[in-house]
Amino acid sequence: EVCREKQEAAIPLVRLFLHYGRIVPFISAIANAEVKRTQDPNTIFRGNSLTSKCIDETMKLAGMHYLQVTLKPIIDEENLRQYVDRIFTVITKSGVSCPTVMCDIFFSLRESAAKRFQGDPDVRYTAVSSFIFLRFFAPAILSPNLFQLTPHHPDPQTSRTLTLISKTIQTLGSLSKSK
Repeated sequence: EVCREKQEAAIPLVRLFLHYGRIVPFISAIANAEVKRTQDPNTIFRGNSLTSKCIDETMKLAGMHYLQVTLKPIIDEENLRQYVDRIFTVITKSGVSCPTVMCDIFFSLRESAAKRFQGDPDVRYTAVSSFIFLRFFAPAILSPNLFQLTPHHPDPQTSRTLTLISKTIQTLGSLSKSK
């Protein structure tokens, strides 16, 4: 709560803590503080807090290669249903390729959320899926050029298709495991 521009604070903090190999303890600490302040498990990690901005930046830096390996091979196809099925499949099967630092952060988030909201068995999934689907994969699908998945912004037809796919992935990512 010290600064207004969370993104401006997140970028140097993440780079500093990544450089010194301390990003997981740092994010775990600020995530724990955020979880303790959260009253409703349905809103966990959904705001633009320092925690979410730091995790976004970490995913961008540590996960760029992961995104390219996972999404790039199929990013240029057009068939919407087939595309969504293939993307969702490659995402859900790519867990072993997820960078260790991201896995460690997600483990910490999951544990923190589960401890805080012990009566909600789904919070351990929704806390993580809000990052991996809503804030990592969906934006990369929506704007593949910003994540170096394509060399330039897609044409309008492809852009519309990618928008629909991104929204579908966000919806799938919002569903809890039990649902």
